[in-house]
Amino acid sequence: MTTNNLGLYIHIPFCRQKCRYCDFLSFPCTSEKVYGEYVTAVSMEMQQRKADAEDRIVDSVFIGGGTPSLLSPMEFRRLMGSIRENFSVAEDAEITVESNPASLDRDKLDAYLDCGVNRLSIGIQSFDNHSLQLLGRLHDKNEAFQTIQLARKAGFDNINIDLMFGIPEQAVKTWLDTVRQGIFLGPQHISLYSLELEKGTPLYRDVYEKRSLFPIPDIIDREMYHEAIALLKQAGYRHYEISNTALPGKESRHNLKYWSYEEYLGFGPGASSFFGGHRFKNFSKMSQYISAIKQRKLPTDETLLEHYSEMEEMGIYVFTGLRKAEGISLRDFRSRFDVDLFSVYDPAILRRHKGLINLYDDQLYLTDAGMDVSNTVMAEFV
Repeated sequence: MTTNNLGLYIHIPFCRQKCRYCDFLSFPCTSEKVYGEYVTAVSMEMQQRKADAEDRIVDSVFIGGGTPSLLSPMEFRRLMGSIRENFSVAEDAEITVESNPASLDRDKLDAYLDCGVNRLSIGIQSFDNHSLQLLGRLHDKNEAFQTIQLARKAGFDNINIDLMFGIPEQAVKTWLDTVRQGIFLGPQHISLYSLELEKGTPLYRDVYEKRSLFPIPDIIDREMYHEAIALLKQAGYRHYEISNTALPGKESRHNLKYWSYEEYLGFGPGASSFFGGHRFKNFSKMSQYISAIKQRKLPTDETLLEHYSEMEEMGIYVFTGLRKAEGISLRDFRSRFDVDLFSVYDPAILRRHKGLINLYDDQLYLTDAGMDVSNTVMAEFV
């Protein structure tokens, strides 16, 4: 079952430098010429997808990266112009731009607002300078504070900040100080991420090869998570998804699409889509992506096309939906798949994971303890 609404994700893969923990699809580039050529390529990809989505209403746009705030105001305006030229964007659409303190200024913020951006996501990660240095971030604590204040002064009233815990050498007190400072600054949304040490990154090598740093034990990582959530709840934030909290009514509408089995189109190298009941992904290599665009071909990586069975789609629906604090609706499952959830899955799952997953009325959801071992519980459904 699909709705008439559609989300758009636009990937901006450029950074001034790679962070020491980053395994995302991004690479260092500071060439304005390259940025301009890339915006042209993404605009051409949108033109190619335009006809497929002509009957759909775009109610969320997320421009992520990488570092989208590297784009000049002129290039950003051009990108937003292409979005509106090729798609029907709802007047009340949520339009989010990711940014970093080291590359954000008043001219860019003004351009965002002029183009209809109404949600700003800032990659703060920490208000502790030592942690920021370990992560390889280009900003310091003071710049983080100033950026949030600058965004508010410019006129943004829906701001998200990303914070990271489980950083090597990070004490619980240091982490909770970061959370308190984040709350003090009053953003409408705060995302909390446990650091994943990805193989091949400099920080991974420092921990597991050079042994110059030590990983945070799992028990401390979980303590950091729970104490942070408690502080945020006390401050009025709602813990609406495993890694996300928001003031009432300020939940990320775009990200909720991913967790609510709603459709979206992704643009740029490596971008994923769920559209027309199908899942596909663009070429990850920039050269392949640009080559396809120049040939007026869709940059879909055919080697990554996967045709999921209905049973597998049910698993995706449950796996992603259980990330939300409210979980999934049994009625919605039945409406989408024309079958009862517990005629497909063993009802004994509730007994096997008692205290971790609950069924109340129509909602199936993870408890707080269940969120700690979410993958173990979710594995029952895939």
